[in-house]
Amino acid sequence: MSDNENQPARAPEAGQRIPGPMGRCRGELHIVRAGDTLFLIARHYGLTVQDILDANPQIRDPNVIFVGQLICIPTKKPGPGPEPEPCPDGELVVFSVRFLTEEGEEVPTVGGAVQLPARVIVRARFNRPVSRAFFFLEPTGTETCELVSLIGVDCPSAVTGVAEIIWDVPRGTLGRVFVVACLNSVCAKSDDVLVVRD
Repeated sequence: MSDNENQPARAPEAGQRIPGPMGRCRGELHIVRAGDTLFLIARHYGLTVQDILDANPQIRDPNVIFVGQLICIPTKKPGPGPEPEPCPDGELVVFSVRFLTEEGEEVPTVGGAVQLPARVIVRARFNRPVSRAFFFLEPTGTETCELVSLIGVDCPSAVTGVAEIIWDVPRGTLGRVFVVACLNSVCAKSDDVLVVRD
């Protein structure tokens, strides 16, 4: 069975104990949601299924994970084997920009636009730790830098490639969010994400 054919997470049976991460997690914790598979989780974080299995010895069968289970997502270290994305020496890459509710749920996208609530977590992932991450909003229908506004700055931990802010979204927001992250003198910009709040 190939990685992309892993079985989706299932709900635990009554009284069944969900295995948690073993020991200390050198990375971040992911809460398994309905529809998750190890393949989809690994792809989301730019890892392989084997990377996740290596960091989670409590998972004996890659086809058996549970909704609500905590899985350790390891910090990808350079070494032998393929990189999740090609990154020439010195290049910084923004892997993703995600929008989450304060409860950690993914914010829905309708018609290509993220439907923002009044308060949202904006999380960016990078191919390595960054020293600063700047979150911007560019109103739609404009292509001039003067109208771009800074919505937040994060000085993330030096060990994870993740930065995030909490954004109080004004009513009537319509535009594109992007992130610029820097490590020393190297900076990278994310793709734009279309967002809207009625």
